[in-house]
Amino acid sequence: MNVNKLKQVRLSVLIEKLTELGWDYSCGRMSRSGMQTYDEIMQYMGIIKETEHWNEDCYADSNGDW
Repeated sequence: MNVNKLKQVRLSVLIEKLTELGWDYSCGRMSRSGMQTYDEIMQYMGIIKETEHWNEDCYADSNGDW
């Protein structure tokens, strides 16, 4: 990989993009595995608590167990 072509990763941009992706979660367009991965990323980044889910209603409607 060419080090000169690497660009700085900005946490604020990642959070903005993940928040936009959260609409797919909230609208029920995301698979259960996608919701689980999304929750894990948001928990890892400290945006939601380890016991929380991005959208508790969608989590419950999908019979979430992760």
